Amino acid sequence: MKKIKGFGGRSYGPGKGEGKEIDIGSLQKVQQEMAKKLEQLEASFGQMEVIGTAGGGAVKVKATCDYRIVSIEYDDELLQDKDMFNDLIVAAVNETLREIQRRRDEEMMRITQEQLHL
Repeated sequence: MKKIKGFGGRSYGPGKGEGKEIDIGSLQKVQQEMAKKLEQLEASFGQMEVIGTAGGGAVKVKATCDYRIVSIEYDDELLQDKDMFNDLIVAAVNETLREIQRRRDEEMMRITQEQLHL
């Protein structure tokens, strides 16, 4: 390939050791492997559980990382104050959703890092 001189004398184009052809076949293979790993990861999210809490543990929401609520536990005393009970349920569910997203991001980053180091 040919170098092109830009304004100010800067060269554009391949420099020393550059200009090597990209092996499309190996790039496609890496892409297919990554897609397979991401598919497996997505399937595994159904088995990963997280717990979000509110009210110092008075409400606990357990969910899987594919965004399914598994259980909600709460202290019976909370039933006496409906508004507070509602607020704590909402807070615990929101905490659980944040935890799911954090866990999913961690796992995606791990897969991506593994792929980059191949």
